[in-house]
Amino acid sequence: MIKGLPAINLGGFSSVNALGRFLNDSASAPVKNPPVHAGRLEPAHLQALIHASMLGQSQASSVVHQWLASGVDIEDVYLEGITPVARILGQWWCDDVIDFASATLAFTRLRQLLFDLSPLFLMDAAEQARGLSCLMVGDFQVKHTMGMFMLAEFFRRNGWVVHAQECESDLELLRKTSSDWFDLMAISLSCEKQVPLMRRLIPEIRKASANPELKIIAGGALLSVCPEIVTGLGVDLLTQDARQAQKTALDLVSNTIYKRQPNLTFNNVN
Repeated sequence: MIKGLPAINLGGFSSVNALGRFLNDSASAPVKNPPVHAGRLEPAHLQALIHASMLGQSQASSVVHQWLASGVDIEDVYLEGITPVARILGQWWCDDVIDFASATLAFTRLRQLLFDLSPLFLMDAAEQARGLSCLMVGDFQVKHTMGMFMLAEFFRRNGWVVHAQECESDLELLRKTSSDWFDLMAISLSCEKQVPLMRRLIPEIRKASANPELKIIAGGALLSVCPEIVTGLGVDLLTQDARQAQKTALDLVSNTIYKRQPNLTFNNVN
């Protein structure tokens, strides 16, 4: 069972055989997306999106738009719908419940859902963090992860200027933070190999940063599975929730002692 998820994961079925029947039936049975009550998603809704994501893009889109039409807040669609479904599918793949091809297709459809929903998600963007910039960093070897995209969406929705996936190596990251001004760096942790690298890099980043008061936060799927692994990472804040992350990050940056000078440029600062 994945910590923090509702009972729709492996334990949500009465037996392994019941899960197998669900997966087998998914190939031909129509998606059963129950009515939404009081704008809240239940395990049955997650099961519907799992089923739909394994069938096709139009089916997955239909499930999510039915939720929206029923009054589910779009932030809840992201955090209470798409996020846990992606984690469940990831766990099923790790447990050899579904094969790599099926998992990849489902992840691709969920990621496309986020791209398609982006204009609606950003339509009511606020300006609480107007003028503040955030550099988002994930696994240098992986591009455009779902978690990174979702985190960037929440920050943009609240007025941050987001720079995401602009560094392909640790050296490039150090050059970026030393030459450009960022109020915040957000690290998305999706695999264990990132932890020792970031543990080594963070002191170097703080030393080289053009912003002497750079704040650093970390979150991501890895924290949900094994939060103890990030002990001593050296960040200012750990968070597992994209919605809460930008709120606490804003408080963190707003409480810093430095005063930004809008007429100064920080390019090429050594």
